[in-house]
Amino acid sequence: MRISPDSHNDYVARIDRRLDGKVKPLIRFIKAWKFHRSVPLSSFYLEMRVAKYAESEPSIVYDIDVARVLKSLWDHQLAKLQEPTGFSGFVAACKSEAQREDALSKLSTAVMRAQKARKASIDGATSDAFYWWRLLYNEAFPNYYC
Repeated sequence: MRISPDSHNDYVARIDRRLDGKVKPLIRFIKAWKFHRSVPLSSFYLEMRVAKYAESEPSIVYDIDVARVLKSLWDHQLAKLQEPTGFSGFVAACKSEAQREDALSKLSTAVMRAQKARKASIDGATSDAFYWWRLLYNEAFPNYYC
């Protein structure tokens, strides 16, 4: 695959600047889930998918947008992504179909947990929200202390 790191970095940086520096941390939240849950997804794929998602957003609120990005990944079923800068062609989510199936299984669970965390937050059940975020991130999310 042809790549252009400068082009990709400029694309992400442009969106990040427009959204007050909140896109790169959002990418890191999604990559943290990938890392802590051993999800066999390409980091570059995730970065481009999150940037593409954020491109049309008016603002970023992490607990809302983590859940929405995960749902967006699920809705797209980890399909190949037309690389947004037009330089690299299509970007695959995984190296093999077996990895894609594993990633989809883990993504299904992640979507459910993120949605439950979001609902708990909306309901004012902060400790429950932290419980679901901790499950999402395989206990690597901070504990809730009241």
